Amino acid sequence: MKILITLLFSILLIGCSTDKNDEVSLALDWYPNSNHAGIYSAIDEGFFESEGINLDLYTPSDPTAIISAVASGRDDFGLSYHPDILQAQSAGLEIVSVLSISQHPLNSIMTLEKSNLKTPKDLKGKVIGYPGIPSNKAMLETVLENQGIDINDVETVDVGFELVKALVSGSVDAIIGAYWTHESIVMELQGFNIEIMKLEEWGVPNYYELILITNKRFLDENEKKVEKVVNSFKKGFEFAINNPEKSIDSLIKIAGEEIVEEDVEREGIQLLIPVWESNGNPFGYQEKSKWVETYNWMFKNNFLEKELDIDDLFITKYSND
Repeated sequence: MKILITLLFSILLIGCSTDKNDEVSLALDWYPNSNHAGIYSAIDEGFFESEGINLDLYTPSDPTAIISAVASGRDDFGLSYHPDILQAQSAGLEIVSVLSISQHPLNSIMTLEKSNLKTPKDLKGKVIGYPGIPSNKAMLETVLENQGIDINDVETVDVGFELVKALVSGSVDAIIGAYWTHESIVMELQGFNIEIMKLEEWGVPNYYELILITNKRFLDENEKKVEKVVNSFKKGFEFAINNPEKSIDSLIKIAGEEIVEEDVEREGIQLLIPVWESNGNPFGYQEKSKWVETYNWMFKNNFLEKELDIDDLFITKYSND
């Protein structure tokens, strides 16, 4: 009887502990991959749980809807891209960056080596696929203009998540929105040799690729909760940096073998680690100068609807400690 009472009391304590945890939703920017490995490490290693956070993690069917979902409060947090965040903020959406993930651009333009399209100048008159994300067209326009080509001299096609399929099938001549840490590996493992044009080498600023965002009202009303989530992210990615193989194990275990391409992600995380920790800064660090540079580029090129106060766009209270 004493054993039964003890067991029931333990279950009750566990239930109470779970009830005290804060429920938080997070929309991923893409299917689970090595760029999210730190999140899955944080789940598997119990970092969210130790901070009192129950994380509801999912991938939206439409990657363009993430920012609006966070701005409206439908989701508490989301992963999105630096230029898209600036465009949304300029359009009046109340979102704020609380942590950087990728310190440098991962986005790139890719072509098949056999097409002999090696520089942006070669893209004139070609069909270029992109994932429907507005900033990708803005970046493409900058890259082309850097080579004296007008955006109207190419045809752009929204191919959604099917970037690799569109390129290898020949339905497009090039793709933008593909990560040199992911899609290039996928195609090379399928036997395709790839040409990669890194955007920052062709006139696009060295922006933050992936950023954790929330909305301003949620931040104002839940500062402690935001701090707990950021702390969990930092612990998870620091773990992934030091334990990349184990981190991919967690990604596969939680996201599922049918979702994660193991050989791709084990190679990809090795490319990502130097991007997660850069210039001696801790993971998650945000520099105002990088925000200013990216903002100035977008404003100069008429990609923003109105001027913004840079200091209102991101916070370093939790990320730069």
